[in-house]
Amino acid sequence: MTEEERNQPAWRLIADALRSDVADEVYPPGSPLPGESQLAERYDVSRPTVRRAINVLVGEGLLHVAHGRGTFVRARPERRVILINGEDVADLLAEDYDPSKQGWLRGEHGEAVALRRSGIEAREAVITKASRSDAEALNIRTGAWILHRFQYWRHRTLHQTIAVTSAIPAHLVGLMSEPKPEEPADLWEKAGEPDDPYAVKAHQGDYEQSDLDDDQEPEEGTGVRWTPFERLADRHGPISFSTAVTARMPYGDEPGDLDVSSGTPVLDIRRTMVDSHGRPLEVTTITAPSDRFEVASAAQWLATARSMGAESAAVLTV
Repeated sequence: MTEEERNQPAWRLIADALRSDVADEVYPPGSPLPGESQLAERYDVSRPTVRRAINVLVGEGLLHVAHGRGTFVRARPERRVILINGEDVADLLAEDYDPSKQGWLRGEHGEAVALRRSGIEAREAVITKASRSDAEALNIRTGAWILHRFQYWRHRTLHQTIAVTSAIPAHLVGLMSEPKPEEPADLWEKAGEPDDPYAVKAHQGDYEQSDLDDDQEPEEGTGVRWTPFERLADRHGPISFSTAVTARMPYGDEPGDLDVSSGTPVLDIRRTMVDSHGRPLEVTTITAPSDRFEVASAAQWLATARSMGAESAAVLTV
């Protein structure tokens, strides 16, 4: 043992040793670790010291604790690929889009359940106020009206779940009047969460597009029938798209809804529609567990996958 190692706390040395054993598959994926008492005896430390070392590796995503059963090495599931920057860009949340062609089945988003509990019967869309993250993505003020769409998709063979959401400034599709400019000091201080009681249900399928004028504000409960992408392209085209991917820790009900284990980040795959001046018109976000999915550029990945016979690994093109 080096001088540096002797100066390290015992729990860190144990964590390093166990991490090395996991990497070398002394404990293969899915296998249990020895109990805390056995490890405490092996390393001549107390059980709380062992527990602290284990918690470090749980936080790193290498181990998971099954209460009443023990500590196990996290299995490494095969990752499937979500392709970005494909040639054909579709509105994934449009009524006529069929995700089953790529193996996905639509399901009710947790946000729809929460809205229904509050008395708002929104199935897959609602007109509400932009949160700060929506505002930053769309370059609008916090609290501006947006058309917010949301679904969960579950893969019928992989049994994995992803969230698919979209945000559009409502006035761009003729659902609300264009907001008036405000003082700069007010821009980021208003209505951070979509909890306003005036939230308007936007159920696609109730009204034709011609029923709403550009400057007409819908009454509460008004439905609409149109494809937002088509309307945005017609009114604000030519359009183009850019895609960015970020990783973050899940929050709220996401761990349960997406079946994400403790310590596992999720990927936010954000595709932004912009007009010819670079103004954001719509943002579609795919949220997926990072241990089950990875992201690749469509053209380069498909060229390689075809030569290797791995095209089936791609489960969605954004």
